[in-house]
Amino acid sequence: MKNIILLFVMILLISCGISTEPSGKRDKPTNLKAVNTLNDEIHLNWDDNSNQEIGFLISRQTGRSEFVIIDTTEINQSEYLDDDVEENEYYIYRVAAVFDDEISDWSNEIEILHQFYFGGLEFGTDETFDVVTWNIEHFPKQNQTTVDYVTYAILGMNAEIFGLQEIENQDFFYTLVDQLNSIDVNHNWEGHRAYSASYDINLAFIYKSDLVQVIDIYEIFENDNRPFPRNPLVMNCIYDTEEYFIINNHFKASGDGIMNLNDPWDEETRRYDASNLLDDFISENLPDANVFVIGDLNDELDDNSANNVFQNLIDNSSEYLFVDMDIAWGPNNYWSYPGWPSHLDHIMITNELFDEFAFSDSSVETILLDEYLDGNWGEYDNYVSDHRPVGLNLDLEE
Repeated sequence: MKNIILLFVMILLISCGISTEPSGKRDKPTNLKAVNTLNDEIHLNWDDNSNQEIGFLISRQTGRSEFVIIDTTEINQSEYLDDDVEENEYYIYRVAAVFDDEISDWSNEIEILHQFYFGGLEFGTDETFDVVTWNIEHFPKQNQTTVDYVTYAILGMNAEIFGLQEIENQDFFYTLVDQLNSIDVNHNWEGHRAYSASYDINLAFIYKSDLVQVIDIYEIFENDNRPFPRNPLVMNCIYDTEEYFIINNHFKASGDGIMNLNDPWDEETRRYDASNLLDDFISENLPDANVFVIGDLNDELDDNSANNVFQNLIDNSSEYLFVDMDIAWGPNNYWSYPGWPSHLDHIMITNELFDEFAFSDSSVETILLDEYLDGNWGEYDNYVSDHRPVGLNLDLEE
């Protein structure tokens, strides 16, 4: 069908004596952009600056070849999907408006390497409320390349809310949000990054704003940097008519594995105090709320009780549940921090959500992003992070 349409257009232009070289007499398309999609396509879009065109010509250059017109679009159609592409190939595109008696100048040229990451990745579902915690180490480790990887990872995971840690660069963070919106035609994405953390190692949220109504995002424990080197970041939101609070954290790192409660600056003690302060905050401010506590909590759930910084929360099983407890006690190839290896990234829920977690479609997993890359862990660690994300699918209505 493409070739038939193209042939018809070209015969029409030639028979009318219209040059296929741009005449420059009408407003040309501008701001041509190209992005790779998860469906192994390249998506083009541009600004339509005319009101008399009968369609647009799509012209493409591959490698060292000349530009070739590959297709046409209909009137007022200012986007195009090119599915005749090969991975790791460079393409250059340009578009022109076609009028009854002439062709406009060409738009700007845009070059793109057709490459997409995490093909086949699935996590979020339409039947569940999906929340992911992910430490994206020193984001972005490799600048725009990391942004590209993370874009496709987020789209592949397809959760409603991502609580992120170590988001160091604000400009690249909002570039990430823009890229999500440019590729995902089904959802609107928004992001919020804190700015208070030392060394710019900030917390952030990215979420589907067409599904998640954010009431407020705010920091807590702003004057308690001993237990909280990064202020916890709280999202108060509504999803499917229910209100939720998601508390995103990045606890103090390091330590010797031994908790010394006589030393307030002992790393384990700082994490222990942070856990107990979160308990106090929830009990005093959100006693009947649907609460998720997520983040890189930098310690293990399966430590012995004398050195377990989460022991008070674990013991309070009528109020709290670490949904990833089975991961912590399971095989280390499913842990979130393979470099040690250890399982450091957790999701805890309050008892208001216990019934939903018991439903059949609820599940939790460490999302093994590295297994979707040709270079496996080495590629992932080099371009993305040293942490894997941990995600919860919560079935709200069995």
